[in-house]
Amino acid sequence: MSSLEPRHSQDQSKRPNEDPQLTRPSAGNLLDSVFRKDGPMPPASIGLRGLAFLLDFILISAVASIIIWKIALPQSHPAAFTELSEWTQALVTWYSDRATSIDAPFPEPGKNLTEALTIANELQMLCFWLYFSVGEAFFGGSSLGKRICRIRSVSTVTLSKPPIMAGIVRGGLKTLTLYFFFPIGMIATLVTLFFNKRRQMGHDMMSRTAVIDEKMVNSSKC
Repeated sequence: MSSLEPRHSQDQSKRPNEDPQLTRPSAGNLLDSVFRKDGPMPPASIGLRGLAFLLDFILISAVASIIIWKIALPQSHPAAFTELSEWTQALVTWYSDRATSIDAPFPEPGKNLTEALTIANELQMLCFWLYFSVGEAFFGGSSLGKRICRIRSVSTVTLSKPPIMAGIVRGGLKTLTLYFFFPIGMIATLVTLFFNKRRQMGHDMMSRTAVIDEKMVNSSKC
């Protein structure tokens, strides 16, 4: 009787135990399938991101300059703007006279102007951080430049707008790259684009965000 028994149970015992987790795609592969050109959230091109950043940079530089030199500095350094104009004129004169006066000393800013320039640099950095952080955290991952180019940041965890802390971190990392690690930091964050399929830069990866192209998202839904 034993020779006539089916070998189904014996075959099953000989099969290797299959782990269900081995057949599941990893989190990285899932995100790659979401943030791809023909996926549900196509990543924005480097050209669009560069244009959006340029627009933001021009806007915030203009606004920050007005706030700093017309509102903030006149309170602590009333003569700063006049001294800046005089120093700028001295630099122009020194540069134009270099051919005839090689030994002419380089015009150094005065102590009051040096202090004012230090404060202006710190205030400008703060303006950049606030601008990028507020846009990322409270306006759906979009700055004005991103809205014009129709791109926005999303969280790679929730696939929706970045959380407040992620927006603050992302804005801070972008600002630090510009003010403390330029141009090495900028080059390093751009290099990461070539090593991931989601077109994430360094500050994107560290804040767990990605930038998507809303035009392509809307066209894929049609």
